[in-house]
Amino acid sequence: MRPTHIFTNGCSFLSLRPKEGVDTHVGIELAKLLRLKEARHFGAGGRGNKRLSISTKVWCERYPELADKCFYVIGITSGMRVDFPMTQSYKMHKFPELHSYWKSYKPWENKATEAFYKHLDKTAFLDIEQMAHFESLEATLNLQNYFKQKNYPYVMYKTLPDPKLIRDKRDQKNKDIYTLNGLIDKKRYFRPDYSHLEYTEEKKQHCAPDDHHPSADGHRDWAEQLKEFINANNLCTIEK
Repeated sequence: MRPTHIFTNGCSFLSLRPKEGVDTHVGIELAKLLRLKEARHFGAGGRGNKRLSISTKVWCERYPELADKCFYVIGITSGMRVDFPMTQSYKMHKFPELHSYWKSYKPWENKATEAFYKHLDKTAFLDIEQMAHFESLEATLNLQNYFKQKNYPYVMYKTLPDPKLIRDKRDQKNKDIYTLNGLIDKKRYFRPDYSHLEYTEEKKQHCAPDDHHPSADGHRDWAEQLKEFINANNLCTIEK
């Protein structure tokens, strides 16, 4: 049984940028290629992986009949983004299906966040690179396990990279990261050690000279590669 709809979630690399003339994104282009209708698009700028994982699962539980018909496209972003729920109804008009309201911040967001992370570094020996990897891994494994439990077909890829690791047996410091990384279902993860940002920079597919986001052609190019990966691994199938 094939899905009839597509659900997409991610950061700004999986969203429109009309000011730069980009009126499409990977999800829209992939929907065309796979001939799927849009069920819901939750991708938007600035969000981290915790919010991505939670909002996807909440939507699925709230709309189970439509969720059963979907193919899921998940753009895992950088683990450097910290998501947190708010007491105020922030941008509720954009995501009326959700009853929790979220914001995200990055360590370099402003002087206050920079000071906070410098404090952790000096007083508690924060390993910010490990933090980023564990944030991404937890969200990835959590969502993959959820999709497996529900028998939902999906594909994942990295929109933004985490800090590079040497991936060597001598790297004992990051051994826990390598162990958890081994749990990822790579059959459903397109080029897990490479991101759309890196590809955009390599191919010079930026939407503007001073903007690192992909152009319309960049979105179409990446979607074509995703389609080939999906077809090669027979991912667009609902096993009921």
